[in-house]
Amino acid sequence: MLKLIKIAIRNLLRYKRRTLLTTSLIAIGITFVLVFISASGAFKNLMIGQITDAMLGHIQVHRRGYVGSIDSLPLTMNLNSGQMKKLEKTLSEIPGIEAYSPRIRFAGMFSNFMESTNIRIYGIDPEKEIAVIPLLPGRVKKGNAILER
Repeated sequence: MLKLIKIAIRNLLRYKRRTLLTTSLIAIGITFVLVFISASGAFKNLMIGQITDAMLGHIQVHRRGYVGSIDSLPLTMNLNSGQMKKLEKTLSEIPGIEAYSPRIRFAGMFSNFMESTNIRIYGIDPEKEIAVIPLLPGRVKKGNAILER
């Protein structure tokens, strides 16, 4: 084994240009792989941050069975007041949680007897929701409501 190592070192020293070229190509390849891994990781974190900071939040708590029936958004699957109080108490005791916001989400339909369209309605507490979703204010349009008489 010692003889093989001596032959390898002698071969590396004999062909210096080839050794330098090979080691530089290996170093450049490793550098490109590391840059690609860090860039793709940063891009993934940016995408997750955009979604959680603009719409969802980092975690959602639902009543058992709600996710299975999420297509119809049933109002019977919402948390009751006792469950909400217990959940709020639990969330306020956890030191890593900065903010939380209760939401109610349900579906509806608009119809003018010729056409109809489905809508999804979200009920939120604006102050709490902005603390949970910091990019939300940028998605809300401000303006004057015009009422016709």
